[in-house]
Amino acid sequence: MNSSLVTFAVACCWLICADAAELPVQPGVTCVFFNESVLQRPADCGVQPQIRMETKGADFGWLWFGKIRFPQTAEVTMSAVADDGLRLFVGDSLVIDGPDSRGNREAKLQVTAGETRSFWLEYYQRGGDAKCELFWQWAGHPREAVPASALFHDQRDARLAQAILEGKASGMRGVPTVVQAPAGDEADNSHIYRPGGGRPAEGNPIRLGPGPHMFLDDYLIAESRNLERRVHRPQRDSRIPNPLITGKEDECNGPYMTVIRDPAGGMYRIWYNTNKVKFQDGSSHVATMQSQDGIHWIRPHRVLADPGAFDFGSSVLDEGPGVSDPSSRYKLAWYSGGGLRLAVSPDGLDWKPWKSYAVIRHSHDITNIFYDGARRRYLATISVYNTGPNYSGQRRCTMQTASTDLLNWEKPWYVLRPDDRIEKDQTQFYAMCGYLQRGDLLIGLVKVLHDDWKAAGTPEGAYGMGYTSLAWSRDAVHWTRDLEPFFEPDPNVDAWDHAHAWIDQQLPVGDDVYLYYGGYKFGHKMDRWEGRQIGMVKMQRDRYVSRAAGRVGGTLRTPAVLLTGQGMSVNANIRGELRAALLSQDGKPIPGFSSEECQPVSGDSLAHEIHWKNSITDIADKAVRIEFSMRDGELYSFDLR
Repeated sequence: MNSSLVTFAVACCWLICADAAELPVQPGVTCVFFNESVLQRPADCGVQPQIRMETKGADFGWLWFGKIRFPQTAEVTMSAVADDGLRLFVGDSLVIDGPDSRGNREAKLQVTAGETRSFWLEYYQRGGDAKCELFWQWAGHPREAVPASALFHDQRDARLAQAILEGKASGMRGVPTVVQAPAGDEADNSHIYRPGGGRPAEGNPIRLGPGPHMFLDDYLIAESRNLERRVHRPQRDSRIPNPLITGKEDECNGPYMTVIRDPAGGMYRIWYNTNKVKFQDGSSHVATMQSQDGIHWIRPHRVLADPGAFDFGSSVLDEGPGVSDPSSRYKLAWYSGGGLRLAVSPDGLDWKPWKSYAVIRHSHDITNIFYDGARRRYLATISVYNTGPNYSGQRRCTMQTASTDLLNWEKPWYVLRPDDRIEKDQTQFYAMCGYLQRGDLLIGLVKVLHDDWKAAGTPEGAYGMGYTSLAWSRDAVHWTRDLEPFFEPDPNVDAWDHAHAWIDQQLPVGDDVYLYYGGYKFGHKMDRWEGRQIGMVKMQRDRYVSRAAGRVGGTLRTPAVLLTGQGMSVNANIRGELRAALLSQDGKPIPGFSSEECQPVSGDSLAHEIHWKNSITDIADKAVRIEFSMRDGELYSFDLR
């Protein structure tokens, strides 16, 4: 059983068994104060004589629990006054369920004289006046606040309050303790690309299955001569009518979106954030539209009903028609109430909450989810705002956590952190998303933010610029990001994406990848009502980074590998020629696979076939090195079929 569930089960046992326990009782009720209305971030605990609170404030909560002794055999009416909401359990039964102002406030209990029952009262405050008081009455006894003489607690109650304060038990009945970030002791699995870094230690050969096997980093490069690493930035195309989703007509208010193509009907659907009350409320709803080509969208947009309290987020998963529970085929992740929340839907349109609470707690309002099919688990990417060892001040950083059931999440770890030692100014990260599994690489797209930069020609007071960079991982735990920008704002001062260009979605379509991105004209936090829009650029499949040779020519040699498959192809644009050779571990050509025995490759293709005198099936399970020799061209990847 998950450790948080064990803790919660023990906590509930303490509470429910208290009626039967022969423990000394003391006057008053145990209480815990929380810095959030969802009973997270406990701040203090103690004992109070009665349940009576009246104040003002925003986003906090109280928990009271202990014993209540009834003086007479009767049908007792328990009632409460609460602003905003509360839940009352007596024994193990939920008798008043009003977590918001619309909930009920009354319950009837049949009791006997001298009977003592345990109780648990949760209070939620979300702004404005705050009050909570518990009453009772019965025939012949008028309504009154439950007096201090009827309220008690014991040693178990006190221990449970302390456990909740220390984060070892949950403050909400029926809700397990969830992970919270940052706690200060998380692993740092963030890395920055450096030439020659990330190469595996010489030893056992690397087994290569179907690819593509790309050269984003130097993992598959043991030796390189006269080659240049080039990041190939997607280019804007005037034939694409950007922005595709507008701030004015479509009421887009954020740079986040999900685009999914239905494998059955071929229609595209986009989910994005839209305004609640334009020019007033900065939080969001989710809107959706459809398209036949992923470029031209059918208007008007449809605003979907919120599945619960909703701030920001439009991260949608489609688990396909074969999912075990069709009513939960689609999953939606968003941020509200201090963490990542989830909803499910049969069609991606009508959503219901997955749980009534945030399943991951974190300190900044950006989040997304992704299904990691290679490892059969879900990944959540969350944003936090804190200090770090290699940068000054508070910055936005990015963490991840994993789960197999969307409920129980691992302790989060860092995947993106700034490093002032090697990058200039105040680098921050708004998110990493747009995940795409290609071969053994999981590729992510990083939203880099510089609030200390100002786009040329923007109005006085405008600040902030953002661009997209690449990141990749081979285990979906340790991530390497590229310092070089992959996609930048348009330098044209009149462009709608002049200050920000944040890619949020990669969608393979045939031989292309559609890259959907959010753009701002004036900068971060500027013109949020109409200035945040969504566009798209295209790139050819897997052409993120190449190893390029000039007319003199160059070579690339891999470490020792084991090849599986019946043939090899390369993704390359060769104006001169390219040849491949298979070498023994000590670098000697293997007969039948020398460079001279390879048919030369030229031209531009995503899958140039490599032909030798012999077949690679002849060297199955033998450690070899691949050597590519080329002149005047770019090599992006190779594949095994």
